[in-house]
Amino acid sequence: MTEPAPPKKKIVLKRAAGSSSSNELPPCKIKVELIENDNSSPKSSSTSLCVNQMATIESAKYMTIVDQESTIDIKRVIEMTLNLGNTELSYQPGDYISVFAPNTHNHVISLIKRLSLDENKLIKIESIDKTFELPNHLKKVNENFNNNSSTIYNVLRDLVDITGIPSKKLLKLLSEHSSDSNEKLELNKLSSIEGKEEYAQMINNRVTLLCLLDKYKSSNPPFSHLLELINPLAPRDYSISSSPLSMEKGTLSFVFSVVDFKLSSTPSQRILGHCTSWLEKTGIQNNKLPSSSSSSSLSNIEDSLNNLNIESNEIKIPFILKPSPHFHLPPVDQLNRPIIMIGPGTGVAPFIGFLQHLSKTTTSSKPTTWLFFGCRSEKRDFLYKDTLDSMLKDNTLTKLITAFSRELDTENTTTAIEPTCGYVQEKMIEHSKQLFDMVVNQNAFIYICGDAKGMAVGVRNSFIDIVKQELNCDEKQATDIFTNWIKEKRYILDVWS
Repeated sequence: MTEPAPPKKKIVLKRAAGSSSSNELPPCKIKVELIENDNSSPKSSSTSLCVNQMATIESAKYMTIVDQESTIDIKRVIEMTLNLGNTELSYQPGDYISVFAPNTHNHVISLIKRLSLDENKLIKIESIDKTFELPNHLKKVNENFNNNSSTIYNVLRDLVDITGIPSKKLLKLLSEHSSDSNEKLELNKLSSIEGKEEYAQMINNRVTLLCLLDKYKSSNPPFSHLLELINPLAPRDYSISSSPLSMEKGTLSFVFSVVDFKLSSTPSQRILGHCTSWLEKTGIQNNKLPSSSSSSSLSNIEDSLNNLNIESNEIKIPFILKPSPHFHLPPVDQLNRPIIMIGPGTGVAPFIGFLQHLSKTTTSSKPTTWLFFGCRSEKRDFLYKDTLDSMLKDNTLTKLITAFSRELDTENTTTAIEPTCGYVQEKMIEHSKQLFDMVVNQNAFIYICGDAKGMAVGVRNSFIDIVKQELNCDEKQATDIFTNWIKEKRYILDVWS
């Protein structure tokens, strides 16, 4: 076993004398100047304040079958192909596309009205604290000032996370600017150590800034301090699922699972993922995906998506390409070594790009390639089933091992695929001898993509169990051998929480 981490020291925070908590709010560090906009252009810019690169959707399709009556919960998974608008942009399989999804029109307008702001006014920001440098997202406000794009509407749409979890500093700001004494006390408690349970419940209930402002109507925080304390709106990264060798220049594909669930505490409240729901709605709006009227599986989502209120013109996708620091195919001169890929669900995405790339790469012989793929239902969310079957037939993929945790398709199983119930880490044990031979004797490369907590930990444990079983050694010896694979940079992870 690995050496246990040393025990953490307990840190006791001392409170200031005469104070119930030490959550004092620092003074505002920025000055926001609101300027009349003489430009007659619409308030909403068609480009993003975040980035200049805008892609168009060439095609999009649902890859899963969602049955509202089924007891098996299947997520909507979408494959989207983008035209990047620039044939000079390059990527490798394993890289990411970072998508900068805007806040919804309804949220932006509601916040503007609540704060009694003029959505068309331009914003300029400067630091009033010599020790404080404007963060990058606020620098973009000034960068877009001269082209009349940095309106209040566009800034709240593109640059700040108005639907994210409010920080305790933000709660303290709302408290300090509440005229009602009861509201002030409630907000102050939420922002303090004493209110940690209430704050945790607030997070669980997905309470946003706008929810708080609706509830605490006497709170009127200054816009400048609010803008400083709201977190920046972060892009979402998606693994590219294509190879540039198999696509037209300036195009790529990626796959994402639409975040859409109901809160257990308030089942009537539907939570939609910020970026995935926007991408889905954009695909529908641009006539690349079917609307609910033409697809019964989407019949219950249209109302929720309509709340995104995307404009009727073709919507473009703000993006940047983000190279992976390590998750790439081996160099060509090392393609004589086996490649083992483990990617349940949308974790299979980069491996589709890997296999496409290998099919187009000229080598003396194709490498041995194994893919472990898992999902809930063979019938309804077996991503890239036909593609993988074709790759097996042309020997781009040597072996495909599948694990379906809920449901098998007993009617349409192909002979090239091993259909069994379970999880990928369990399927690995069933192929213990072959995996051991490839990894230990043939120096195979191992790639894992997907969930960090469950799957990746399970895969790690399975490899250690395989070493123990095949070498008849103890846990420490097996773990040391496993750790050495990581040091040799042939056990390669791309995982998320």
